[in-house]
Amino acid sequence: MTATPTQGAAGGSLDRPPFEGGRPGGGRQLRTFDSFSDREFRWFYLALLGQMAAMNMQMLARGYLAFDLTGSFAALGVVSLGSAAPMLILSVFGGVLADRAPKKLVLQAGQLANAVTAVIVGFLLLFDLLQFAHLLVAGIAHGIALALMMPSRQAILPEVVGMDRLMNAVSLSAAASNLMRLAAPALGGFMIAFIGAEWVYFLMAALYGFAVVTLGQVRLQHEPAARPRRTSGYADLVEGVRYVIAERTLGLLLLAGMVGALLALPYQIMLPGFVRDVLGGGPIELGLLIAVSAVGSLAGSLVLASLPARRRGLLLLLSSLFVGVALIGFASTRLIWLSGFFMLFVGIGSAGRQALGNVLLQHYSLDEYRGRVMSLYMTEFGIMSFGAVLFGLFAEQVGGQWAFGTVSAVLVVLTLAMIAFLPRLRRLD
Repeated sequence: MTATPTQGAAGGSLDRPPFEGGRPGGGRQLRTFDSFSDREFRWFYLALLGQMAAMNMQMLARGYLAFDLTGSFAALGVVSLGSAAPMLILSVFGGVLADRAPKKLVLQAGQLANAVTAVIVGFLLLFDLLQFAHLLVAGIAHGIALALMMPSRQAILPEVVGMDRLMNAVSLSAAASNLMRLAAPALGGFMIAFIGAEWVYFLMAALYGFAVVTLGQVRLQHEPAARPRRTSGYADLVEGVRYVIAERTLGLLLLAGMVGALLALPYQIMLPGFVRDVLGGGPIELGLLIAVSAVGSLAGSLVLASLPARRRGLLLLLSSLFVGVALIGFASTRLIWLSGFFMLFVGIGSAGRQALGNVLLQHYSLDEYRGRVMSLYMTEFGIMSFGAVLFGLFAEQVGGQWAFGTVSAVLVVLTLAMIAFLPRLRRLD
């Protein structure tokens, strides 16, 4: 049996079928910004903007500092793995936490912890005390906070807007993430170049604090009915894993996410080294390339927010294919403007791959398992960094261009195989 949202026992919002192509009961109107009519989603969106701005600045600043301190592609992979290892180890416990504790409080605690970490790194930079080991420890602390809070961030959306607006809300949330990928790295790159990296970290801390305050304004109106908990957290974890194994649709979606995490995401971590060694650029060029990618992702997310719930499995696979082809083009040039052209299309494909994977997993999960299912999805970020370590070691041997091109070609081949041989995944609505 494949789980559907209408099988949940989580209250009225899950008993309504998802509407397609317009407002509930209202014809086929363009619904791109439909979720903004909900007050709670607007406050949630402001909190998300603050959190994602801080996270994207952190990714750029940490990568730049790691490569600046060491000059090594492998070091980029190691510092990323330090942040991602907790995601692999602890995110499943974050899923249990999301199914047992108030998700909003979990999110606020994680954001506050990240703010403290950013302040510490900022002062280390201010007094010229920062070493690579400090970046590694800060990355581990950040990874622990993310591992415990991110399943709650993914699973809270149905409680904010209900299941009928989930596709729209997830796509708009992805648009927020991509808007911050557009603005935050570009701002971070200019700040590093002109006033110093320490002020990037102080700004990140302020943005995390902003997220804590604005999320406090959200009132959850679609919370699942309370269920008595008679089992331990470990028993809940085992139960969640068994559920995913039993539901073949969820397993296929997680498989597609794993392939993308290993092959389509590590380029983000390796980009600082590629920009410096292959394109001959610095922090400004790095920020601009990330921003161009975010323009594509933002455009892709807004298109997804307007689409009805049809043929989403095929769109997911085609998005992954699109990313692979665009990355091959990116790896083939040393011209910064042409690299930016291909990076635009990487962003478009990435928006589809990530947003559709998120929506489909939530759509086919029962309420009582959603946090644990999304925690398995969030291990994608840990897998990404494991892939980045291998990517970095490979790039050390063959060079950045060959590494980017080879990994992207493997992504294209595996995606074509999934399109051809996994019809169940291809036919998902």
